Amino acid sequence: MTGKLQLLTEEIAPDNKPFLAEQEKDENGSPYYVLTGLCLEGMVQNHNGRVYPEDEISKAVEQLNQRISQRGPVPGELDHPEGLNINSDRISHLITKMWMEGHNGMGRLEIIDQGLGLIVGACIKRKMQMGVSSRGSGNIDHEGIVRDFDIVTIDIVANPSAQHAFPQASLVESLNNSKHGTEARYLSDCVRDDPHAQGYFEKEIDLFLVETRDIFTFDRGK
Repeated sequence: MTGKLQLLTEEIAPDNKPFLAEQEKDENGSPYYVLTGLCLEGMVQNHNGRVYPEDEISKAVEQLNQRISQRGPVPGELDHPEGLNINSDRISHLITKMWMEGHNGMGRLEIIDQGLGLIVGACIKRKMQMGVSSRGSGNIDHEGIVRDFDIVTIDIVANPSAQHAFPQASLVESLNNSKHGTEARYLSDCVRDDPHAQGYFEKEIDLFLVETRDIFTFDRGK
């Protein structure tokens, strides 16, 4: 066991553990998306060669629920942020509930109607499967067993269905490097105050998804 805590991020790909995406309404009748599913996987060796014992998963679930109870929903970011800090300009969703199912930690993520949350919501609307990535710190022994896990949040990630078949580009990176992605990010800031921007925003999301189809695979449905 090492004495220095390490940054730990563990991704759960959407092709293996798809989230249930549902649309609900707030107290004002405005619709928003909710993702429910597996956030923390215990007692199996993950793709990083690590194993999280059930007691570490249970402790992480309890930590998040305590924070929710004391301070309200826990914010999470879109894609793979560096470090343990939560960046306010990258928040896309709020964790409102965590619970255990067997060895695993399950969660409820509510997508916000601002900034990158609008990007996530638009992708969900178009049937794009989203994955999640836990973020925290801990120790790893020589057998890959994680101890002293201190969770920060659960982030949302967008990956292709076959993780090793395509470049590991993030959705935020693609937005920043794409003509239509840049326009979609700008319009996402305008939508809240300008209803006319909504139509343009949805058009740019459609064009962005087409532009990046070689990186992110999805089923657009009928």
